[in-house]
Amino acid sequence: MTSPQSPIFPHLTTRSTILIAGEHQQVRVDVTSALTAAAAVFVTFGAVRMVFTDPAVARALVTALHRPRSGGYLLALPEHFMLSPDRFAADEHLVTVNWSNMPQTSVVPGGAFDSKRRRHVHWVDVETGPLIFRFFDKAGHTAFVAELARTIYVARSVLLPADEKALALHGHS
Repeated sequence: MTSPQSPIFPHLTTRSTILIAGEHQQVRVDVTSALTAAAAVFVTFGAVRMVFTDPAVARALVTALHRPRSGGYLLALPEHFMLSPDRFAADEHLVTVNWSNMPQTSVVPGGAFDSKRRRHVHWVDVETGPLIFRFFDKAGHTAFVAELARTIYVARSVLLPADEKALALHGHS
């Protein structure tokens, strides 16, 4: 039996799939405690909030999301795909992911017959640990990755690199 002070959490508690289509992608970027050891960048889209404390992790996530384009995975996707707009209410955060390090990633093409549209629908999943980014069209992929790429610029500006953060945490200037 473990003590109440040291709870054991599973490595991966849930997996959430984020549906992305269309060129109208909006990602909100917020910052707290800039240029300190406690600095963090919060990225919010829909019901998902991601927290970055290391600029290298933000860069690694955006690099992983670029992989479908460079690997030719988007060739089967249409330029534009109409996705039902009823996702989640604004400012309703159901999932928060703290990216302390970048998990293993993979790109997985998928598809299924959609009886409502009476056709086969293709998509590309970018699996990144607890989050699966599912792209239904090229426009959505381009717009979402461009929006998320802003995180890299913000992270570089406000987050300390790991070595400087370690020095700041130990009281060195």
